[in-house]
Amino acid sequence: MRFGIAARLALVLALVGMLAAGLTGFYAHNASRDLLIQSAKDELLTSTRVLASRIIVARQEVSRNLQILSAHPSALRALDPADTASADQLATLFKLVMRANPGYFQIRLISAADFGMERVRVDRSGDSLLRVDGDDLQEKGHYPYVFETLNTGPGETYLSRFVINHERGSHAGQDEPTAQLAMPVTGADRLARGIIVINVDLNGVFSQLAAGLPPEFLLFLANAKGDFLIHPDRSQTFGFDRGRRILVQDTFPQTADLVAGKPSQVLLEARQGIYADHPVVAAFIHQDISIRSDERNLILGLAQPLTSILQKADALGIVTLQIVLGLCLASALLAIVVARAVTRPINSMSAAVQSFSDERQTCGLPLERDDEIGVLARSFKQLRDQIGQQLSELHQSRQDLEHLAQHDPLTGLPNRALFSDRMALAISAVRRDQTRLALMFIDLDDFKPVNDAHGHSVGDQLLKEIGSRLRKAIRESDTAARIGGDEFVILLRNVQSGEDAMAVAEKVRIAVRAPFIINHLSISISASIGIAIYPESGQDLAELSKSADVAMYAAKKKGRNTVVIHTISNPA
Repeated sequence: MRFGIAARLALVLALVGMLAAGLTGFYAHNASRDLLIQSAKDELLTSTRVLASRIIVARQEVSRNLQILSAHPSALRALDPADTASADQLATLFKLVMRANPGYFQIRLISAADFGMERVRVDRSGDSLLRVDGDDLQEKGHYPYVFETLNTGPGETYLSRFVINHERGSHAGQDEPTAQLAMPVTGADRLARGIIVINVDLNGVFSQLAAGLPPEFLLFLANAKGDFLIHPDRSQTFGFDRGRRILVQDTFPQTADLVAGKPSQVLLEARQGIYADHPVVAAFIHQDISIRSDERNLILGLAQPLTSILQKADALGIVTLQIVLGLCLASALLAIVVARAVTRPINSMSAAVQSFSDERQTCGLPLERDDEIGVLARSFKQLRDQIGQQLSELHQSRQDLEHLAQHDPLTGLPNRALFSDRMALAISAVRRDQTRLALMFIDLDDFKPVNDAHGHSVGDQLLKEIGSRLRKAIRESDTAARIGGDEFVILLRNVQSGEDAMAVAEKVRIAVRAPFIINHLSISISASIGIAIYPESGQDLAELSKSADVAMYAAKKKGRNTVVIHTISNPA
């Protein structure tokens, strides 16, 4: 049987069309797969940076607690063994701080004298807090966190190495991963008389910091030498404590340069060793420690199973296969009809495929046609729309993570980190413009009994309602934030005088005092408010915070449900 030119041309065009469809599907599938993997790496890197910023915020919060405790008058007085009243007062303050921070194993006041004898000590023991005193207090002068902290300046934080805590009698912290953060207690001569030490639960802190991450993410933390401190498999952590080294550069060879301090970040795919059967995509960053510490830096990383990423690529592969099959069928049918008629649509489709791979708009597709070419064109558009939608979802996820890092998840108000940034900008502005601002500390009175009586769900709803009322009570240019528990702060810009701040504070106090209707319950609560004015009460955030805090505690002493403004002559 002889084949004419039309038949041969039709056959050639059909074969060429099928080959083109197969190659297009192959390259489109590979391109979408690579794009998804790269997007996953970018998301992991963004999440890792967000987690690093959370770690910095968490460390700064510990430093602020240390600053408050070390500056408290009872801390210096309690170094005298005979002053039991001050020791009791400081122990109560330690317990309050530990209740507000479940990640603290222990808080201690250690004297510079008597070989570093502990003066006041509160340990976490199970679900309760235990004060250790008498003969159970120990000498700690030989530990680095004691003599290193004594050599730091006033208000400076010292961070110990991340280790397994083997100190005798540590209760809940015994044989658990921990780090000590400490700050000197200085006298009027600015010489260190003792130190305040907070033992931090590493596992608890990092579990809390990573709570907002997707459950499939794997968290890694290593010290400057590469020893794993946090690992999904706890048997791989703190190997040096058991006489062997388990290093991140051995598990992930691509991180060797990162440990050496050359790059600041590494994106990788692990397909060998323990990840040969279950490959992962990972992002690691090099994080310097900005305070005095035995740890020079940390290696922080997040990983995600490659299978979870490729599931999306497999879904796209099915769509791509359908498109390829449709393209092959359309090519064969159109080639049989007439080679010339097929040439124009094929050229149109080829141009569309090229623009698709170049990430340009799929213009020129014959979407209005009712034949197979139209079906194919619409399938191509569907593929691009799906990829675009998934990219948009990935972008939205990154934005959500960034928002979560800057806002309180319960009330939606700015958190401590964002509020500190806004305070820094506001202080810079008032210094430049020679104006004033006010910092307001708000502490709810008897909030714990509400939780105990009605449950935490009612307490959480009450905090949300209070956050809403605070927003309504201030101007749009001002900022209200929740800094933890039942504590809120407000930044008032462009304050002319203390009377202006007092007027706003009274408005806030009245707003909080009004009854709340929650779950058909009428709940009344009050607030004690302390105000600090810049520049009279402080030249920076730390001084203003201390002044506002002192004023707030003065409001508590005056019977609560009142407002006190800090002054130089009478500091509340």
